[in-house]
Amino acid sequence: MVNFVYPEEMYLFVESIRPFEVRDVGSSKWLEVHEMIIKLSQQATLELAEHREEEVKEFLISRDKLRLLIHEAYCVTLWKTQVLPHLLEIDPNPQATFLIYTVLYHEAALVSLLDVCLYHPSGCETLQESVLDLIDYCAQAVSQVIGLVSMGYHENESKVDVDEAVLTELERQKRDFIYKIGLRCISVLNYLADNVALFHLSAGRRLLVTHDIPWLMVDVLCFRPWQRKTSKGLQKFIDEKWTNVDDVAKIVKPEAQAWFCVRQLLLNAQVMEHYTFNEARCKQLSKLLGLMHETLMDQLPPLIELKMFLSRMTLTGNTAKSQKVLLEDIPQIQEELLKEVERCGGFYQIAQEQDSPMARSYFVSWSRNSEDLKAEEPKEESGAGGDGGGEHSCASCQKKAKKKCANCKQVHYCSRDCQLKDWPQHKLVCPK
Repeated sequence: MVNFVYPEEMYLFVESIRPFEVRDVGSSKWLEVHEMIIKLSQQATLELAEHREEEVKEFLISRDKLRLLIHEAYCVTLWKTQVLPHLLEIDPNPQATFLIYTVLYHEAALVSLLDVCLYHPSGCETLQESVLDLIDYCAQAVSQVIGLVSMGYHENESKVDVDEAVLTELERQKRDFIYKIGLRCISVLNYLADNVALFHLSAGRRLLVTHDIPWLMVDVLCFRPWQRKTSKGLQKFIDEKWTNVDDVAKIVKPEAQAWFCVRQLLLNAQVMEHYTFNEARCKQLSKLLGLMHETLMDQLPPLIELKMFLSRMTLTGNTAKSQKVLLEDIPQIQEELLKEVERCGGFYQIAQEQDSPMARSYFVSWSRNSEDLKAEEPKEESGAGGDGGGEHSCASCQKKAKKKCANCKQVHYCSRDCQLKDWPQHKLVCPK
């Protein structure tokens, strides 16, 4: 059975997840945890795709790591939006773009893990007060997708050009990740709306009043970011990639999640006490009726109740009422990260430290190791040789090994996972 993380490694990987500050992004410790998060994300996706027992999800929830995933997503976002522009000002043509891509990919992996875990109510229960930060993060991510679609970026097919400028390549990569993260966040918002009763009252108010998620989802459903027209025909975003489709009316996952998110909120009488149906909101929500065609209703039958609700709303018109005054909790994660940045001298100071010669040399070295650390098949050896007939033991687990370090060609491993596990010790003695 194929695994990215083996059962005996699971506890170590999950326990290694810890909070970092913005200044730590790209450091040696951060990169070590990054590799573990990437593997956990891949393993969680594999378990979901093959309908296996979701061990990654269980470990993350039982060890109370979801709040740390939210913290790390905010940390990377601040680095991407505040530190990276300063780095590009200092060095407009960076040679080592691998690290920047690594940071962008890190955020996508974090959101992927949250998407998998929050599908289950048990995952939502562990969020506690961090749910407010997650709502803010998801609302911002979805808004960014709408902004890109409104400017027509998604209609331009992303073609990889080896000769394109560095900044152009970075911009393309950033746009691709904005799409992936934003569409994932639609699912996360749906899960939060479905389990809003598990949270403090502030969560419902933040969904409906602070960010007006029903209004936001109407925009999403109107702009349809999961669909685009290209020279190859109509494409939809399926399984993290653009795919040509023949059936235009077929609903894809992000579209269904957006519809269900609106339904869960508008039909929840308890949270709707804080939502005022003024003229502007009624006009916005009524746009959904034009999208609720027969084919959609056949594929998503639960929307029948939503259609009836919206029809009654258009008949009754403006039902604005005075809102109750509530004490609202304030999100803490981003606030704490910003305070630490201030204490360190600001984002520009962090950029200068990360652009130091020592930091640059480490980033280049790490990216080369990530690319070059590949196990190489050894040449066949004759049984008469003094090398034990070609049989070797893995330097990590002592099992039979058929692969060896591509650098020194002296130390053997049974798998790439064992090689990566042993690399921190082996690199100290490896000739190259």
